Amino acid sequence: MIRQVEAIAGYLKHSLKAQSRFRLHSPFVYRFYSEVIKNGHAYPQYRVVERVRKDLITFSRFIKRKDMGARAKDFPCDQRFVRVKDIARNSSVTSKKGQFLFRLTKEFHPATILELGTSLGISTMYIALAAPESRIITIEGCLDSANVARENFDKTGIKNVHIIPGTFEEKLPVAFQELPSLDLVFFDGNHKKEPTLKYFTECLQHSHPDSVFIFDDINWSKDMKSAWNEIRAHPRVKISIDLYHLGIVFFKEELSPEKFSLKM
Repeated sequence: MIRQVEAIAGYLKHSLKAQSRFRLHSPFVYRFYSEVIKNGHAYPQYRVVERVRKDLITFSRFIKRKDMGARAKDFPCDQRFVRVKDIARNSSVTSKKGQFLFRLTKEFHPATILELGTSLGISTMYIALAAPESRIITIEGCLDSANVARENFDKTGIKNVHIIPGTFEEKLPVAFQELPSLDLVFFDGNHKKEPTLKYFTECLQHSHPDSVFIFDDINWSKDMKSAWNEIRAHPRVKISIDLYHLGIVFFKEELSPEKFSLKM
């Protein structure tokens, strides 16, 4: 209950300081706001992913769920049995967030994509369908979740995703060998400050000026807020956009360093 009240208060505070499009003096951010955030086009790929989500929500099969990172503290056991439909309903990326990821990916045409945290593959499918020619690696610490995600990729005919089961610490070096240069990274895994900063620093070594990094749940806890503030203050970050639930950073050298808060 306390966390819910804090979340509501935090979102209201964010909404009050969020900039309107009329105060966006950066042409780059204005285009991002218009073409990505506020693009209301109903792409047919949305229906493809949401049909999979609908099937998952009726899927009563139990899988062995391994929780890691910040959410692991909610459960005393290392592994527990949960229904797929409960994960789909409570833990998967929302439709609004997934569709935003689709539009962002479509806008920047990344050739190489890394995702940290696959879960059932909802976010991965949105990203993959936006860039069918790209090479995508997604890492998932829970083997059973990874297997369900793989089934979903097969069901939707997605062929450009390589899912790697294992911890980020173990599998990031493997991912970097396959994707030495990263165009887009979606950080949606360990929701703790130090690991988040560690993964950011490691991925930064494989980035370039046109890379785009996306961070999920930047206001999920004080820990994540602190991590996000350090990330957007990094000297290589030129533009950072705070959407409350998501944070995006750009490294384009021709841009002046600026921080933006916008409504999604």
